[in-house]
Amino acid sequence: MWFFKPSEIAKIGMKIEENGLAFYKALAEQTGEPEAKELFNFMAGEEGQHYKTFEALSDKLKGYEVPSLEDDYEDYMRELANCSVFATGVDPVVLAKGIKNVVEAIDLALGFEKDSVLFYLQFKKMVPDEEKFGVEAIIDEEQKHIFRLLTVKKMYTTTREEFYIPKGDLGDAEI
Repeated sequence: MWFFKPSEIAKIGMKIEENGLAFYKALAEQTGEPEAKELFNFMAGEEGQHYKTFEALSDKLKGYEVPSLEDDYEDYMRELANCSVFATGVDPVVLAKGIKNVVEAIDLALGFEKDSVLFYLQFKKMVPDEEKFGVEAIIDEEQKHIFRLLTVKKMYTTTREEFYIPKGDLGDAEI
């Protein structure tokens, strides 16, 4: 029997989205770049909507047991959750305040969004067929977020290397 129930995994999704919302709101508040502010405000709103979707899904999945999956699948899900910054004890506002510029913020956000897609793809295997559409819709939106982040990142980078090679410290510019 699994340690986690699907409703509890949905609650991890809620925590990921809640922390994402706080992260993006903090970025929007501290940036002076209009395009970045618009992007981060949009992303915060999306995270809030995803939170509500996972909240409803958690309620629907109460009492539902995990289907038969591979033996190490629970360990894999636990590691995905533990590796997601937005699911752990990291304060997303403090994290956002340590970012030096827009490109660094976007690179970090891209990592979070990709981690979320991985987690949600695996979570989708755990829900009944009639509830998969909700998880699939969030996965689709997360993938659109990645595209949007990449599109805005192009506005703030000048070389291919700067665009493709994330760096923790890209200078002294204020976001």
